[in-house]
Amino acid sequence: MFRHSLLIAFRNIRRHKSSFLINLIGLSTGLACTFLIFLWVQDERGFDKFHVNDQRLYQVMERSEENGHVMIKEMTQGLLAESMAKDLPEVAAAVPVLSLQNDGTNVLLRNGDKTVKSSGIFAGPGFFSIFSFPLSNGNRNKVLGEKNNIVLTGPLAVNLFGSAEQAIGKRVDFEFMGEQKQLVVSGITNPPANNSQKFDFALTYDLLMKDLAPNMKEWYNEGPSTYLLLKPGADADRLSIKIRDFIKNYRKETIFTLFLRPYSSAYLYGRYEEGKQAGGRIEYVRLFSIVALFILIIACINFMNLSTAKASRRMKEVGIKKAIGSTRKALIIQFLCEAVFMSLLALVAAIFLMLLLLPVFNEVTGKQLEWKAEPGWIAAAVGISVLTGLLSGSYPALYLSGFNPIAVLKGKVKNSVGELLARKGLVVFQFMISLVLIIAVMVVYKQIDYVQSKNLGYDRSNVLYFDKEGAVVKNAASFLAELKKIPGVVNASAIQQSVVQVNQGAATYGIEWPGKSQTDLVNFNIRMVDFDLLETLGFGMREGRSFSRSFGGEDDKLIFNETAIRVMGL
Repeated sequence: MFRHSLLIAFRNIRRHKSSFLINLIGLSTGLACTFLIFLWVQDERGFDKFHVNDQRLYQVMERSEENGHVMIKEMTQGLLAESMAKDLPEVAAAVPVLSLQNDGTNVLLRNGDKTVKSSGIFAGPGFFSIFSFPLSNGNRNKVLGEKNNIVLTGPLAVNLFGSAEQAIGKRVDFEFMGEQKQLVVSGITNPPANNSQKFDFALTYDLLMKDLAPNMKEWYNEGPSTYLLLKPGADADRLSIKIRDFIKNYRKETIFTLFLRPYSSAYLYGRYEEGKQAGGRIEYVRLFSIVALFILIIACINFMNLSTAKASRRMKEVGIKKAIGSTRKALIIQFLCEAVFMSLLALVAAIFLMLLLLPVFNEVTGKQLEWKAEPGWIAAAVGISVLTGLLSGSYPALYLSGFNPIAVLKGKVKNSVGELLARKGLVVFQFMISLVLIIAVMVVYKQIDYVQSKNLGYDRSNVLYFDKEGAVVKNAASFLAELKKIPGVVNASAIQQSVVQVNQGAATYGIEWPGKSQTDLVNFNIRMVDFDLLETLGFGMREGRSFSRSFGGEDDKLIFNETAIRVMGL
């Protein structure tokens, strides 16, 4: 019977090639789009899950109440990891990590005449022990054991030394914030793409604390993130409560309390509002999953409509089969088999279409997705296709198998009101979903256009930005003076860190003003700027004046933005 159904399906395909191609294109396109979104969703949900110790990895988070609002931060005190490893028996290991990329900071690495600008992290000696970043060279327990060790990623090692093997044991000149060091390559790592900790190299935390930023040893300073590996059987929820006032053991006057969050949850659940977890990228995952479902539904409805629209071609077939004894159940099975057969053909076409579009999809999403013919993926794809075939073929099967044989053979078949309403309802529903998706795309386009054209308070046109490096760091004034002499350069200035990364970089709670209440707690972001910065970027002055050489030394002067003035009530 099954063979007979397939034979009829094949003959119908040969007889009605145009209808077959339309159905095939519709279903395969819908399946290809669904599979591409499925790959993206699978990648998003798999972020940071590759670590062997994932179930025991946690990040220490800071909570503070500032000016009536509860704030959550990832930055912690420089000595927190060391102190927690010493004081908490539930902790197997604790690692501090300071990311330069989060601050938009690049450094120079040199090997002879080869110079590469890159970004990385300062990490504690146990970094590669608790995190499962693959090491192609080096011992993960020792690669960050010496102060002047550096671990390079594979591509960076190739850029500097030609190959990863040649890099091991070689020296690299490192320049950061005007400081120059000579480091020894102790390991090569190749972090996977679905990893939220992006870095080109890893330096030792000792180098940061002892040579580059010794003020990190003070408990009133913050910067690095702190990660804990709990011992097997340790209760994370109890430990999270236990560490709430941990900082007070070392600094009595503190506004910060601590709690734990699972490390691998940070990527998808990274947004907090008033101290409570309020979503994150998981919202996009859910949204695109719904979009994929809608696309598949549209493809199924399209198949249903086309199948029922050509029902008149198969009326005599149904009438004759019923007349010679075929049951409605047998006809339903036949038409469902045809729909599933069509869906499986569409699956093959969808896979080829997906592979064709995958490079473009990667470029749009900024990912490195790959399709691998793994048994689990194949089973899921076949399952989706069969389900799609059964869903899309269900209504045509019920509709066609319900014809009265006598009426069919006499040519007196009439569509009932219910059948007409069902078909029209499917068309309306299909167009409704299509319109929702089109409107959503238009809204997103408008939002992107708004972000790109919104007035940010300064003039971005014809502005070039680059990092200060090498001798420029120590001779910034002379360098800016020479820049202004170049034809076409209207003005030039310098700023510490970026003007738009407001939640990163230097900040302080230590600003006092007349009338400030003891309960007022405001975190001010600080940017140190050179003369002419406001003029160069076209910042307008609401009141007062800009920094000027005409007034001599300006080291004791401050310029606040309007938001800061409103918060202070001045």
